[in-house]
Amino acid sequence: MSTARSSVPAPPRVVDSVGGAQSIFRVLRILKYVGAAPARGVGLTDVVRDIGLTPPTAHRMLSALLQEGFLSLNSKLKTYSLGRESYILGLAAESRHGIKAIAESAVLRLAEFTGDTSFLSVRSGHEAVCVDRKTGDFPIKILTLEVGHRRPLGVGAGSLALLAFLPNDDIERVLARYDATTAPDLPSTDMLRDDIAAARKLGYALNPGRIIPDMAGVGVPVFDREQHVVAALSVAAIRSRLSGPRLQEVVVALQRAAAELSADLLPRT
Repeated sequence: MSTARSSVPAPPRVVDSVGGAQSIFRVLRILKYVGAAPARGVGLTDVVRDIGLTPPTAHRMLSALLQEGFLSLNSKLKTYSLGRESYILGLAAESRHGIKAIAESAVLRLAEFTGDTSFLSVRSGHEAVCVDRKTGDFPIKILTLEVGHRRPLGVGAGSLALLAFLPNDDIERVLARYDATTAPDLPSTDMLRDDIAAARKLGYALNPGRIIPDMAGVGVPVFDREQHVVAALSVAAIRSRLSGPRLQEVVVALQRAAAELSADLLPRT
């Protein structure tokens, strides 16, 4: 079985405007960063490099999170992963914002129908977070996103679907914070604007290989009853499987699944 993967991008560096809350912001960014890391976890040097902290500060914050149970330490690899308390908080959040449980069958059906990899993503500030992933039976698996993986809004098909169908003012606020220099494979702001315009015209978001040249992705937004974007469904595959008539078949399947999910999110009367 072949796979295509991408590394976890570093979270955007943000200049803290509230001096007294600086440490809190830094700790929260560390938690987000560790949560998006591969299964092996991240080391102290990773946190220092990608979050922009000094080694003593990073070590102090990691130690505090470890002591409180929000991180766990692999003593052999010297890497940090999310700990038991983070898991408990996640369960509490899932019980209140349980779109993953509601959408799981739709994500699975998409993977089974297309044979490729399907994703459910939600917005978190200026980022998109993958909250579910299912793989189909096609032998080449596109695994560019793991559950918990974060990307800047607009980068990738699902992430672009989350951004493109926001109100114009929200889009401009996101683009004002977007920094294409944080990773070598990020599209420019002008490219993002073109992608947003294309997605709005087509009714779906298309990633024509911006992250991995031989991979393509297509995504659609999921709306609530007020027509606010609450999630995105997407499918990723090798480019030859997302072109021509088959692309339209996948788009129709995505749009049908998104409409059904929107209906499932409506309160029962």
